[in-house]
Amino acid sequence: MSAIFTIDEKTGHAYVRIPLSSEEANTFHASRIKLDKAAAGAEADFIVQAYIRAYHAVVPMRTIEEEEAEEREWDAIVSQPHVQQALRRMAAEVRRQIASGEIEEGGFVIE
Repeated sequence: MSAIFTIDEKTGHAYVRIPLSSEEANTFHASRIKLDKAAAGAEADFIVQAYIRAYHAVVPMRTIEEEEAEEREWDAIVSQPHVQQALRRMAAEVRRQIASGEIEEGGFVIE
């Protein structure tokens, strides 16, 4: 048996709907049940935390020092004069494409 969880945007109430066959429906009063907001939020948080733990079991968390070292590497790369020139050329090309209508804001196409 599966369940469908929804949140009413106007009231903020959480509901679970259990799709039932006609035979199963005879044993339930309703297939849509209002949930306690706090309990629904706690369950959603539990699920998210479980996914985060599973992700970090495969991809270990990096330390702040590792993050800062990577940031310094990128700063060193981007601050080089030839990289700055290339970025300026690319920015000028994008501005030209926008001005000519070749690029529309807010979307992309894979050709």
